[in-house]
Amino acid sequence: MKKNLPLIVIIASAILIIANFIMSEKIDRGFWMSTLSSVLIIISMVLTIRANKNKDSNQ
Repeated sequence: MKKNLPLIVIIASAILIIANFIMSEKIDRGFWMSTLSSVLIIISMVLTIRANKNKDSNQ
């Protein structure tokens, strides 16, 4: 479960980005801030997955 958690967070963030585009009535600062936060979460989880793979390969 610990190895799959970052992937689950990536999928959930992608779903939230898509829902944000669909449900948003107007594109304002709040829209872009929520989209940016989801993108930053995805980037951080990708970096976490890469770090875990590097740590596993070094052991």
